[in-house]
Amino acid sequence: MESYTYLFLFVLQLVFTVVVLLALLHEKRLQKQLEKKNKQLLTELLNLRGEIRAMRSTYLTFTGKIVRISVSTTTASEELKKLISVTEKLKKELERIKAVPSGIIRKLPVKRKQPLPVNPTLSNKARKKKRLQTGVAYGRS
Repeated sequence: MESYTYLFLFVLQLVFTVVVLLALLHEKRLQKQLEKKNKQLLTELLNLRGEIRAMRSTYLTFTGKIVRISVSTTTASEELKKLISVTEKLKKELERIKAVPSGIIRKLPVKRKQPLPVNPTLSNKARKKKRLQTGVAYGRS
């Protein structure tokens, strides 16, 4: 009987060893699967970081463009306001000129290159008439 007991203990030890080895193999396989999954997750994380950097770069690019457009729009708006103001002033000046055209004409400088000659053969009436026609009403210039 004693031999059966040793045989039984040997078989029990053998079964226990096989069970432990199977458990270790199963654990090792799970560990490899976890490492594989971790590598995949790490790769995905790195890809996502790259995409986030690209998106941030795109965001900054568009923000810069929006700021430049805003500044140019503001500048154009200010220039338009100036243009409208100048146009209004010109309209008022034009209305003032239309209201009093003779006052403006009197203010214009008259440029003459030579004094008008006195023609001794003409009579006084003819000289006055010629002066009126040429724009010199009285006296010589």
